[in-house]
Amino acid sequence: MMRLRTYASLSLVGALAVTYHAFNSRGQFYPAMVYLSTSKITLVLLLNMGLVIMCILWQFIKRLFLGSLREAEVERLNEQSWRELMEILFAITIFRQDFSVTFLAMVTTLLLIKSLHWLAQKRVEYIETTPSVNWLSHVRIVSFLGFLFLLDSLFLYSSVKYLLETRQASVSLFFSFEYMILATTTVSTFVKYVFYVSDMLMEGQWEKKPIYTFYLEFVRDLLHLSMYLCFFLVIFMNYGVPLHLIRELYETLRNFKIRVADYIRYRKITSNMNDRFPDATAEEIDASDATCIICREEMTTAKKLLCGHLFHVHCLRSWLERQHTCPTCRALVVPPENGVNAAGGQHGAQPDTHQPETGTATSATRISAGGVADDSLSRNQVRLQAAAAAASVYEKSFTYPSANTIMWSPGYALSPLRLQRAFG
Repeated sequence: MMRLRTYASLSLVGALAVTYHAFNSRGQFYPAMVYLSTSKITLVLLLNMGLVIMCILWQFIKRLFLGSLREAEVERLNEQSWRELMEILFAITIFRQDFSVTFLAMVTTLLLIKSLHWLAQKRVEYIETTPSVNWLSHVRIVSFLGFLFLLDSLFLYSSVKYLLETRQASVSLFFSFEYMILATTTVSTFVKYVFYVSDMLMEGQWEKKPIYTFYLEFVRDLLHLSMYLCFFLVIFMNYGVPLHLIRELYETLRNFKIRVADYIRYRKITSNMNDRFPDATAEEIDASDATCIICREEMTTAKKLLCGHLFHVHCLRSWLERQHTCPTCRALVVPPENGVNAAGGQHGAQPDTHQPETGTATSATRISAGGVADDSLSRNQVRLQAAAAAASVYEKSFTYPSANTIMWSPGYALSPLRLQRAFG
């Protein structure tokens, strides 16, 4: 902030100096204005002053709606800014025929508005994962989202209006597309925030919130993919290959593909959860410490997976939106058709209960020969990985040891071969 004040002061002094020189040397208003608009040095100083004014206005809006930024917000702002700046530079090469001072001002405005959208999304994520948020923060974020949607609508209307009036391809295509993406993102963020508030008013008992959030993200990705494809084709037919869109188009297509696969898997697993996963008995809940590893809350009722682990039914449904394995042991929630458990790759092949006793005894002998320490170590690592994955999905503020850390406890007796594999 101190650097901005110093830079703004120097820029103001330079702008006032060239303005005074123009009016003092020309004597009249019109010749002075012609000099200010034609002199390269004067034009650079005035444009720099305009950039400073825009940055000060951006700081004011940020301070008004968000207050002080958290470290995570500053980090995301820095990462996104450099990446977006490179994409805009690619876009400038495509629309180089429309390059002008107005174009530079509009591009700078777009970049500043985009940065406000990034901060709004990050602040909503923070509110969703914070147990207690004061009412002022809610008022601020709602007002901020409304303000951003108003800005997106105004700039989108201006760009579309210019396109309809001129009826020819121009740089307004670029701005129309960008503000359309920003507007849909703002609406999606606001709806997601409404879901959070509704769940908070129900004291966290709204079981359908993860489902609606899943559908919201699915529709948003579908809209973005459609808009990216349309814009890519329009720019390709009028200007050539839009290099700045290739990465965004690829990421959107990949995210949409993942979302569709997750949706199909999610519907397949949750279509008959009551029949697929039996209710756990009171004895089974007590034996498992009565704690759900996903939400870290006590369980009074729970669903039992095929691997034997217990979870809240709503926590399990939320987990299955993103994962199809057990949060504790990483076994597949729905076993593959060949009947082999997913944990077999980590814990060794599981014995088939339908095989003769000799086959079962042989499997048990082979597992014992592998060493009990290996099995205990693998289970410990799996639990750490599951806890870390659960925390990352639900963004709980728990601290877990690294999943790659070897945890030592009494009773572990590693063979030289396992030591060599573990450490090098």
